[in-house]
Amino acid sequence: MGIIATGKLIKIRDITIEDVPQFVSWWNNGELMADVGFKKGLGVTEDKLLKDFSKEISDPNPYRESRRYVVLDIKDERPIGELAYGQLDLAQKKCGIGIKICELSYQGKGYGQDTLITFMNYLYNHFGLQKIEIDTLADNLRALSLYKKIGFKQTKIERDYWTDPEGISHDLIFMELYKKDWKY
Repeated sequence: MGIIATGKLIKIRDITIEDVPQFVSWWNNGELMADVGFKKGLGVTEDKLLKDFSKEISDPNPYRESRRYVVLDIKDERPIGELAYGQLDLAQKKCGIGIKICELSYQGKGYGQDTLITFMNYLYNHFGLQKIEIDTLADNLRALSLYKKIGFKQTKIERDYWTDPEGISHDLIFMELYKKDWKY
């Protein structure tokens, strides 16, 4: 376990048990989680996350279907966000990804873009993937702008796809980016 990729502004490393308190703090922060539909945070407990992280960390399969990572500021290796891949399908050479720059003071300063570019290069090269998929709520304009900027194309929009804890329905936008169209 350790650093899997380094960008211009960030490093990406595997999660550790020591990351649990940080993730609990991030995931329960309503201001931070509002962009993904949880204005009051996720309400996750440290015990639940300890179990989830322990299970993930103890899985020796390097090609498991999903894996979570921590994003670090390259200058001081301070945790600033999270990302993950899921639905890894080596036969179809594709996966889905998720990203969140969790330290609000780092948002809008290029860290998200550097994280995505670094992570996608890692996934395309390490796993030999040909397609990466991502989705976001239609009203998450910052994410949509970033995804389009680096080359993702919208494939569909699902109306009223998800209802948040406050009972508000949200549309979900699905996007994909093929390695042949990757410019980074």
